[in-house]
Amino acid sequence: MKKLLLLCPVLGLLWSACSNEFDIAAPFKEIPVVYGIISPDDTAHYIRIERAFIDPDASAYVVAKIADSLYYPANAISVFLQRVGNAQRYQLTRVDGNLEGYVRDEGTFAQSPNWLYKIKDSQLGGGLADGLTYRLIIERADGKPAITGETTVPDTMMLIRPEPSFFTPRRINIAGSVPIVVEWRCRANAVIFDVYLNIRYREVAPNGSQEMKSFRWKAAKNVLRENTVIGGGFYRGRSNFLATDFYNALLQNIEPSTTLQRYFSGIDVIVEGAGPEIAAYQESEAVNSGLTGAEVTTSYTNLSEGFGIFTARKSWPFPNFELESKSVDSLNLDPKFRVLNFKG
Repeated sequence: MKKLLLLCPVLGLLWSACSNEFDIAAPFKEIPVVYGIISPDDTAHYIRIERAFIDPDASAYVVAKIADSLYYPANAISVFLQRVGNAQRYQLTRVDGNLEGYVRDEGTFAQSPNWLYKIKDSQLGGGLADGLTYRLIIERADGKPAITGETTVPDTMMLIRPEPSFFTPRRINIAGSVPIVVEWRCRANAVIFDVYLNIRYREVAPNGSQEMKSFRWKAAKNVLRENTVIGGGFYRGRSNFLATDFYNALLQNIEPSTTLQRYFSGIDVIVEGAGPEIAAYQESEAVNSGLTGAEVTTSYTNLSEGFGIFTARKSWPFPNFELESKSVDSLNLDPKFRVLNFKG
């Protein structure tokens, strides 16, 4: 049985690890491999488009190091984004990702050049819009049918817990052994979520000088919302974390100090949701892994031809929660965390 090398996705979030191999028995055929995650939060959008290959006279691992084999020639394809329902198409430009800040990891595949297809959000006629469907179109110069895929940008998110009241100080209590719940409501076009806390704090030096600092902690990942509509076309999403998880995140991101006094200045809750394509991809991956073992990965795709995925994501920030004082008291009860020297 021949082996076909494929690329794991590197441009998106909310993604599980995947294998680099598919076993095939068919004769040679050029197979497109596409990965793209678009978001209205981004100032530019990148799509990775490659081709799978077999060379009967050379090891696939050797051929994978040859960029000319991995990528389509510049004049072989033209790449477009189109808002479904609108005839206007916007062409993407081929760029070297290594020069765009997306340096390719070392591994099986050629690192340089690292061809990606790019378009700035400002070039999309007002930018990507929440709740609208977009089509990826890859036209081939050899006359073969265009390769297409569609996704809908997630829209409308409401935070339920912690209570995001705008009329009283928004507070969050991270203490004790009871899980801290983050709950939200969303539309059907967002299915899988990551939850982050942006933790802001102030450091006061012995000489009285102060410095504001922050870090971002992923409190939950790959959380699937419920599948039942609970009213108004909304679905429930829910995750939780323990106070000790939060304390350990502090310890991993902040250096202990006996001289610097620290004070929490606020916590921003951020929920990031992605389309159903990623959830379907991961479900297929789990099923295939359970049936056949680690050497074979999923063949899920939402493209008209080839392998890969085209999907969308969006982040919703809920800023300026105050950490309740009992949270600091709880933090300082344990000598392991007391070394961070938080005073309030």
